[in-house]
Formats: sequence, structure tokens, C-alpha cells
Amino acid sequence: LGDDSAPSRSKGFAHDFGSRWMLQHWGGASEQAYYAVAQQFVGVALLATTSILAIFWKEIAEAHHQGNDAKVKRLYLKVSRGLYFISALVAGGLLPWSGEIITLLLGAAYSGGIFTLMLMLLYPVHQSLGQVNGALLYAAGHTRFRAISGIFMMIANITVVYFILAPSNAIVPGFGLASQGMAIKMVIMQLIGINIIGWFTAKIFTWKFDWTYQLVGLGTAVLVGWAVKLLIGFVMGGHVVLLMLVSAFIYLLLMGCVLYVMPWLAGLEREEINTYLYKAVEFVQLRRGGK
Repeated sequence: LGDDSAPSRSKGFAHDFGSRWMLQHWGGASEQAYYAVAQQFVGVALLATTSILAIFWKEIAEAHHQGNDAKVKRLYLKVSRGLYFISALVAGGLLPWSGEIITLLLGAAYSGGIFTLMLMLLYPVHQSLGQVNGALLYAAGHTRFRAISGIFMMIANITVVYFILAPSNAIVPGFGLASQGMAIKMVIMQLIGINIIGWFTAKIFTWKFDWTYQLVGLGTAVLVGWAVKLLIGFVMGGHVVLLMLVSAFIYLLLMGCVLYVMPWLAGLEREEINTYLYKAVEFVQLRRGGK
């Protein structure tokens, strides 16, 4: 979540414009199209994050005003880990089917953007953490640190964009990686930047910085997603849409088991999950009884 001030918006515009201009200049219209398509999927994946942030900001601001540090930490852990797990769940389920999604929705002409889409599906995972950290810092009044870190990351990003997109024969040579390079930059720079800000945030609030849930959560989701796709492709035939639906069901079932075994991945306790399951069963029984 960024600053809504005019200077902040102008800096963000300058960064985005510069990045897209360099991609157009050195990559061409087709690479621009591949990157734009991938960004549309990213926007959809971030809907859960943006819808929860307003409520999170209000609750954090109220708890901080009351001096309830325990509640601030509890809210932060639940929201940050919960959104991270949801984002990882979406990325792990969709990433193995990137080629089929591109072909079904846009046609074979966009097949060159498959790898770009695969990379960009990982972008919302840490973007959710970045927005939660931003909301926490603003709600708790640490606006200066948030602004300074945002400016630093913007400068670092635009510098990396140049070296990733510039051709090897430029005055200052680069790697010429086009839309794939932009996607790599987005994912890696965000991974580094968000964890640096997360480390400083933990120091500000005197919390222990923990990143293991990121590695375990995203790694498990991606591995399960690929394993399910390979399994479905080996034992089943039929239309790709049917295969994707069956795969989604098995994937969600397996990831539900992962969450039950390791509830800390989403900032939950085993008792909370049992309560949710009990309420779901009770709801289904009431619905059946009503019929």
C-alpha cells in the first residue's frame, strides 16, 4: 500500500513509464503485449489483498492507538501469513497450467508469453506482504521510514530494469531479456525488497523476523501444483478444461491437508481450523435438513 500523496503518485508514474518505455524500445510491441497480459492476471490475483487491507488498516490503527501491542502483532501475523498463503495457493495452482491458460484465453499467438506469465504469477505472493507491511507502518505512524524505503526501492528497481532490458551492444550493455527479464526483475526485486522492509518492520516493533513460512508455503504450493498436473496428465485424458477442474479439486484437497498439518503457514491454530470445519459440516447438515 503506497502513499496517496501527489509526489508519491508522480514518482510511481515515472517509474512505471520508464520501465514500460524501455521494454517497448528494446523489446518491441510483442514483448510489451506479453508483459501486459501477465499483469492483468496479477491484478486479479491481488483482489483478496486489496479487499482485506482497509479492514486491516482500521484494526491496526485502533489497536496501536490503544497501546495494545499484543493485538497489533496478532493481527499482523494472521493477515500477513493468511494473505501470503492464499496468494501462494493461487500461484501454485495456476503456474503449471500457464500454457493452457494462455492458449484457451488468448490463443496460440500469445504462446511466447507463457514463461512471462509463469514468472508473474509469483509476483502477487510477496506483493501481498508488501501491502500489509505498508498498511501496518502507515497505521502505526511510521510514515517516514515507509516513504524512504519506497524511494530507495524505486531507484533500485529502475536501475535493474535498465540492465535487464538493455541490449548487449548498448553504450552501457545489458542482458536484453525483454518481457521475461521484466518478470524476473519484478519477482526477485520484490522478494528482496519486501523481506528487507519486513526485517526493519520487525525491528521497529521488536518482533522476531521469521521468513520460513514463505519458503515452506510457496515451495509446497508449487511442488504440489506440478505434481498434481503430472499425475492428472498421466492417468487421465480428455479436454483440457476437464483436466484443469479435476486438477484444481485434487490440488485444493491436498493443500487443505498441508494447512491442517502446518496451520502456522497461514497464521492459524489447529483449533481454529477444527472450528471452521465443524461450522462447515453443521451448515451442510442444516441445509440438508431444510430440504
